[in-house]
Amino acid sequence: MTKEQGIQEKVKLVGVGPGDPDYVTMRVAQEVAAADVVVGFATVLAVVDHYIKGQRIVLTYRNQEEQLAEAARAHAEGKRCVVCCYGDLNFSAQELIARVERHCGATERIPGISSVQVACARSALAMEETLFFTLHARDGIHAAKQEIIDATTAGKCNLIILPLPWSFMPPQMAQMLIEGGIAGKRTVTVHQRLTLAGESSLHTTLQQLATWKDAFSDLSIMVLPHPDVERRTGEA
Repeated sequence: MTKEQGIQEKVKLVGVGPGDPDYVTMRVAQEVAAADVVVGFATVLAVVDHYIKGQRIVLTYRNQEEQLAEAARAHAEGKRCVVCCYGDLNFSAQELIARVERHCGATERIPGISSVQVACARSALAMEETLFFTLHARDGIHAAKQEIIDATTAGKCNLIILPLPWSFMPPQMAQMLIEGGIAGKRTVTVHQRLTLAGESSLHTTLQQLATWKDAFSDLSIMVLPHPDVERRTGEA
């Protein structure tokens, strides 16, 4: 249903993939190209830059509320609005989604490809055998930390963890797990900048990671494979 039919479209929330434009899905590219207004952080909009034909509303952490209010006004005027999120919006964009829906009402969500999926591919993990945790949300971090320790202690599946950029990075996460009773010899992989220039993967142990001196990218993902996966892939 479209505005030509007299029914206002919902704002579209789309996932633009992990960063490499080759990972933008056809559906997302079509939605961005058809939009009158495209909203997102500058680094996110850069991924779909080739497809943007309408007005851009660029978000920063300081101006999100006023910029989303501008997008809401455009939506109220009947313009087709698309808000872009990194990766797949269902993985770690809940704070942005909540802000968009406060301003614009109910949205239509269109998934993309997440860096978590890419990490699974790089580490030969099956999602049905994997638990995913993110610290990207600013609320409830302490509870999430305890859940991660509990899941690691249980040792029943693979773990994928998104650290909190700059505030709680892979070395701090490794130290937390060790202090929570996880053996320092437990193997861990840190993927950085997946699909982007400078992509790298560090295969090490929690003990070594806890004392790692080199800086990590804010686009880091930690993988703690189940021992059965380690034997299968030879990553141990």
